[in-house]
Amino acid sequence: MDARVAQQVAAGEVVDRPSSVVKELVENSLDAGATRIEVELEDGGTSRIMIRDDGNGMPPDDAKMCVLRHATSKISAIEDIEAVNTLGFRGEALPSIASVSAFQITTSTGEGAGTKVVVDGGSEAEVSPTGTPKGTTVLVDRLFYNVPARRAFLKGSRPERASITETLTHIAVAHPKVAFRLTEKGRDYLSLPEANDLLERLAQIQGVAKARALRKVEYESGAFKISGYAALPSLTEGSRSHQTVSVNGRWVRGDNLHRGLDDAYRATVPGGRYPPVAVEIEVDPRRVDVNVHPTKQIIRFSDERAARAAIAAAVRSAIEWRPPNAPSTPRTSERAFTQDRLSAPPEYRPRENEYSRAAEGSAAYSSGTNKSLREVREEISAASKPEKKAEDTPFAAELPERGALPRLEELRVIGQLGAGYILVEEPEAMWVVDQHVAHERAILDRLHDGENPASIQSLLVPEVVELSPGDAELAAENLEELAVYGFEAEPFGPRSVRVTAVISTLADRDVAGAFKNALAAISGTDPGRRREDHILATIACHSAVKMGDRLSQPEMEALIKSWLTSRLPATCPHGRSICYRTSLKEIGRKLDRH
Repeated sequence: MDARVAQQVAAGEVVDRPSSVVKELVENSLDAGATRIEVELEDGGTSRIMIRDDGNGMPPDDAKMCVLRHATSKISAIEDIEAVNTLGFRGEALPSIASVSAFQITTSTGEGAGTKVVVDGGSEAEVSPTGTPKGTTVLVDRLFYNVPARRAFLKGSRPERASITETLTHIAVAHPKVAFRLTEKGRDYLSLPEANDLLERLAQIQGVAKARALRKVEYESGAFKISGYAALPSLTEGSRSHQTVSVNGRWVRGDNLHRGLDDAYRATVPGGRYPPVAVEIEVDPRRVDVNVHPTKQIIRFSDERAARAAIAAAVRSAIEWRPPNAPSTPRTSERAFTQDRLSAPPEYRPRENEYSRAAEGSAAYSSGTNKSLREVREEISAASKPEKKAEDTPFAAELPERGALPRLEELRVIGQLGAGYILVEEPEAMWVVDQHVAHERAILDRLHDGENPASIQSLLVPEVVELSPGDAELAAENLEELAVYGFEAEPFGPRSVRVTAVISTLADRDVAGAFKNALAAISGTDPGRRREDHILATIACHSAVKMGDRLSQPEMEALIKSWLTSRLPATCPHGRSICYRTSLKEIGRKLDRH
């Protein structure tokens, strides 16, 4: 194969579009210690890309060698490959780019004359001295001009520029103390001055309002140390463009790490929505293989499962919280007639649930043995063989900022609206709370609580659940796993089962519906955390009060307290909003009280 053809084939592995050129060159600038990097484009980078930095530059000998294949100053021994500490190291980026463009590099260490190297489409390099300040400037003209098939796949100036902007933004998040600027035809598409820390950089990119919804991530487990910021579940985007994960300073696109982020937000955000996250993973370089792909953006850990678990636990510990002490119950409404007016006759009152029983001091059942759900899970956990959970970290001793949610100690339950919404007053606003999803979130939090798990309650009258033949057979095969989640059942004829005990949150609620949905989760998901989350969310949904259930004042107060002291009170397990706020000023404006 002709040497120039071989170069162009190799270039296709490293350079596939203008954004990959920018990524490779900017990473070289960062390796050179640059504190300011400027990128100028023409036609979205398809016609011209110029990258200028104030880094250390290269001496003449290194400048001559940099456009040769497999030439690098960053690897000198086999041990360096096993523990890579630089962003670029292969010695392929510059010669690959030079083989598919009109390429020019000008560089200087600040001592003596600089060096200019010119390569046209992979031809022999022309090297000459030149006067230039300390740093390096790379000019890439007419990308893929000599590879028409590759150029035909470029998407046009606007999408290519958008890709470059996204790439540069991720790199800027991974390196907040470096200034970045992206321009085209005199217009700034990205202008990020040097930031003092990561939070300031995120505020530059996302705005101050969104930065306030971020929570600090600080986590260490085994070989992994993770730091950064993660958004509360109430703030989401339609893509992962605001999720940046870097490993030892290298921005990476790792499906395994993204799945870890999804694990952290599971049952808190709707499908297809992604909260902004910016985290840095520090790990021994010997535990990371960055040599998997020529672009160095796909990496591999020596323990992929541990990496996924660590990032999930790190983000989860940041967005969850628990109060240091049990907060007081919300103040009772001073107008006693408010709730009485909305109450229904006794025959229409909802059946008691765990919170009404706690508030009123009564029990739904007078017989039966209470057993800890945790004990049952331990006894037969081998039946489902769930994945090992990530190591939990203790919550902060002090209450973190609650964002837009009301503070429990400042509010008063006013009453119920339409037998579906609870009205809550705080000093400067009124909140409308969806009672079903708030209760659902509180129950799910209790089901996940390893220290105070819900118990199993025997039923005075067993519930017979009719099933299809296939579901009946599935139920018979999975009775032990169903018992892990509180369903004590036995076959009852060819097409039904008899449920004799359930988790206490389901007592006197929709046992049959919860059982059928739990069975559907078993048939639709593999054993592991995802299945457990699905089943527990199903139990919480069927345990919660429904729209149309009228609640007493103590029941509403207990429900609001349980909701606001849960770990993730912003969204329900399915990602829907739980409440919204209307300020007194807004109410005044509606009534012309200017």
